[in-house]
Amino acid sequence: MNDFDTIVVGAGLAGLACSRELWRSGRRTLLLEAADRVGGRVATDTVAGFRIDRGFQVLNDAYPEARRQLDLAALRPGRFEPGAVVAEGRRLRRVADPWRQPLAAVASLLQGTVGLRDAVRAARLRHDAIAAFRGGRLDPDQPATDAERTTAEELTARGFSPGFIQTFFLPFFGGVFLERRLDTAAAVFLFDFAMFALGRATLPTGGMAAIPAQLAAALPADAVRTSCPVKRVAPGLVELADGDQLSATEVVVATDAGGAARLLPPEYRGPWTSRRTKGTVLVAFAADRSPLDSPTLVVNAAAEGPIDNLTVPSDVAPGYAAGGGAVICVSLRPEWAAADRRAEVGDAIRRQAADWFGAAPQTWRPLTTIDVPHALPDESPAARRMRPPGPRLAAGLVLCGDHATSGSINGALASGRRAAEAVLAAG
Repeated sequence: MNDFDTIVVGAGLAGLACSRELWRSGRRTLLLEAADRVGGRVATDTVAGFRIDRGFQVLNDAYPEARRQLDLAALRPGRFEPGAVVAEGRRLRRVADPWRQPLAAVASLLQGTVGLRDAVRAARLRHDAIAAFRGGRLDPDQPATDAERTTAEELTARGFSPGFIQTFFLPFFGGVFLERRLDTAAAVFLFDFAMFALGRATLPTGGMAAIPAQLAAALPADAVRTSCPVKRVAPGLVELADGDQLSATEVVVATDAGGAARLLPPEYRGPWTSRRTKGTVLVAFAADRSPLDSPTLVVNAAAEGPIDNLTVPSDVAPGYAAGGGAVICVSLRPEWAAADRRAEVGDAIRRQAADWFGAAPQTWRPLTTIDVPHALPDESPAARRMRPPGPRLAAGLVLCGDHATSGSINGALASGRRAAEAVLAAG
């Protein structure tokens, strides 16, 4: 038996944030991780000299927890242009942010990408979301209510046209939320809308793995054990897969919901253990040059083809294509993510991209396909009501992770901080 003040199980963003807060408060804390690296789902692989994030991920520099917990400047982030390029069939049309790109926004109106009435409603939505956030009335990590409505219901209630919902909100936020029905709770949508209005989507230099690396760098070297799977936990007790047992005053379970359900005794599980998760599949290509003329996101508004969204991370931040060229990342539509379609998906992506960019995509070289089966928790109103009421499960036992707050980098960091605060409040 080894004695620690706190043992944190799981070195994703929530576990790292919790551990760092505890160390800063003088608590002797041990962080255990089953994988051979920290970061959980926020990870970056190197393939043939290219850096590829595990799934479409961005860091919004307006996230309050990112500003509170990260040194954003040290991440040397590159920024996406605001707005998006919407693909409809063979046509690419830009939807620009009128507050940051007024001329491009006027062009969007003239080209018919955005109608005047929808533009006015978008301005009102922007005002309301920002005002609610700044007034402390918009926090997706707070408990859900029975009156919560979905994003689709919110947009319809605000009078947006079905066409604009279909051609912009659904492909853009469907990509953010990993679902195409917009059944994510309106509170989550409004928060994200405020974040995109106030900040920018960014990528750290060299990939998203720079975020957990920065958090881990603040911990003592002997405070983190990787390749250390855990078999079970109980209040004040952790049993490792090799049979060793570790004791602590507090145990914090910072795994995903499925991992927590496997580790915890039945009496400490709750409805949150059956909350559905959403997956994604990313296909990466190498190219001699980018198909885009700016660092932007391309979203597919059409019902056909394998591409859900397309990005060129090497256009956004240094370090993704250190040897030159471009790395192109495609998130697949769910119907193309099945294993029995993998043999044909590369050619299908290149054919669809050729409709948008001409002949160049036929020369794209496949790099890797990355499955992220549990990328985000379901954020529908019903699923959000399944979340635990707080981090404390019992004396000596605390829970954190984005499944306990909201499914985002901001939610994971907030959950880790709040778990640490629960530990410290217990004395």
